[in-house]
Amino acid sequence: MTWNDVAIKAVEALIPLVVMVLTVALGYLANWLRQQAAKTKSEVVRAAFEAAIDEAERVAYDAIDATNQVLVDGLKRASEDKKLTKEEAADAMRTAMEYFMTHLTPGALQILQAAYGPIEAWLADYLEAKLAQTKSSPYVEIEGIVNPQ
Repeated sequence: MTWNDVAIKAVEALIPLVVMVLTVALGYLANWLRQQAAKTKSEVVRAAFEAAIDEAERVAYDAIDATNQVLVDGLKRASEDKKLTKEEAADAMRTAMEYFMTHLTPGALQILQAAYGPIEAWLADYLEAKLAQTKSSPYVEIEGIVNPQ
């Protein structure tokens, strides 16, 4: 028996082991690729959801500002005690909700409704929360100092 015969026998004996190692390695590679694909998919969904939330927050503040500038300030000037009645406050909320609905992009609206349900069910509470945040902002206090009424 020559060294070539020994080498051939050794290779023949190792082929099943090499095939098994390659099969296991390919299995790990396929599993890793699946995990990366799932991560990418979830990252895209998460990024879209975060973008929709950011847009909703920006549009909510815009709706509150626009309503304050146009409706609330005019109503307060017209009233003697500078306070809104319940009807005026409800009208202001409807105006803010209409602003929100017409300024939010359809894609963001679709994502938010998929996550939270019909917009009518949560929009008023969301805008009221944003209004409360706006009222408690330090900028409101500074505005009151700079522009006393």
